[in-house]
Amino acid sequence: MRAPLLAVMALLAACSTTNTTNTPLPPSADTTGNTSYCIGRLAVTTDVPLHFLGSSAQFYWGDIDSYREDAASYAQRLLTAQASASDGKVRQLVKPVETLAQDDGRVIVAHAEDALPLDPNVVQVTGFAHRDGTTFRFQKTAISRLQDITERRTKDILASITSSAPPFPPAAQSQQGFCIMHGTVNLAPGHDWHEASRVEGEFTLQEARYRFSLRSRYLRSLSLNEQEVTNQRDLLLALAGAVPGSGLAQISELSGADGNPSQGSASLLEMTTADGKQQVYEWHMPAVSTVPNTPATFLYIWPASGQASARDQANFMRWVVAHPQQTTPLLQIKPMASNGEPQQATPAAEESRLVYRMQLHYHGDQAAGGRHYVIYKDGQKVDDGRSDANGFTKAHNADYDQVWTTKVLNK
Repeated sequence: MRAPLLAVMALLAACSTTNTTNTPLPPSADTTGNTSYCIGRLAVTTDVPLHFLGSSAQFYWGDIDSYREDAASYAQRLLTAQASASDGKVRQLVKPVETLAQDDGRVIVAHAEDALPLDPNVVQVTGFAHRDGTTFRFQKTAISRLQDITERRTKDILASITSSAPPFPPAAQSQQGFCIMHGTVNLAPGHDWHEASRVEGEFTLQEARYRFSLRSRYLRSLSLNEQEVTNQRDLLLALAGAVPGSGLAQISELSGADGNPSQGSASLLEMTTADGKQQVYEWHMPAVSTVPNTPATFLYIWPASGQASARDQANFMRWVVAHPQQTTPLLQIKPMASNGEPQQATPAAEESRLVYRMQLHYHGDQAAGGRHYVIYKDGQKVDDGRSDANGFTKAHNADYDQVWTTKVLNK
């Protein structure tokens, strides 16, 4: 008799509606008040000094990171990236980015090495570029048959980026692009491309420190707005260190009760941490269309650490209610206005999205090769086959708002 089968063992990319990334956040940065930023595709203005703790961005289903460093540090970063796949286990190709200056860009293609044995059907494409004291890294996984288009898109993205020394480009000076920590991607998103931006930071209110988190995400369907609220609240609870399983309780509705989505809505919530109950301000602007410059947008504000005193909570409450309903108490958030300069068009092609596949195992970590499986996307059967010698199922193109499941059969 064969040992019991473990059906869910390896998932290369989460095919859910979350938009987290495992890449380290860039170094923190301080700002002064009365500042306007371009973040993602949003114009963000504040008169409160902010301390950015970091950010992450996703474009074309991949992660974009930026690092302020000199040419020597960039060269070392390239060597490290290339050396990590030089032990003979991972196939690697190092290519110049043809559209950039000599030695300004590199593209590394390797089998995704999340665990051995390697899945021959999946590759990881990483691109680097360096200009004006900033290194940009774009990284995504892809199905092997879509490696070429993934490489081309990586080069397109890197070639379109302009750098910015400040933490985020000034909104008034930015092109109509997708803004990241130290630059802007000036490439028009293709059909159904994914974009998401996340920024974390701190500020001080009457000598008390508070955290904030600003997130935006492109939604391909307005029907996903409600689910995105749940997703973002779950991410907040993890970020803020809430007691597992405690959830968020609504204290009051601050604005938006008239049901006008174009004005956004604000609520005061409560979460439970190891330090006790904490108030959380939530502002949410749902996506009102499926164009990139109207993403679903969320702002969360909560005490930075420790149990907030009764006085601090009272000050916080007065602060969040003493502002116009069309704005938040910390940031004025608007879609970026067009400057009349069209972005570089992206030609249509079969694009590489996220990779969904499973690696089947028996108990004891024995690979379950040759097992019959069926894969479903949103409840519809899309694959019926057998796992390879190492237990891998076929790899599929997936997206964040799709539900993928694998069923292993006994025949």
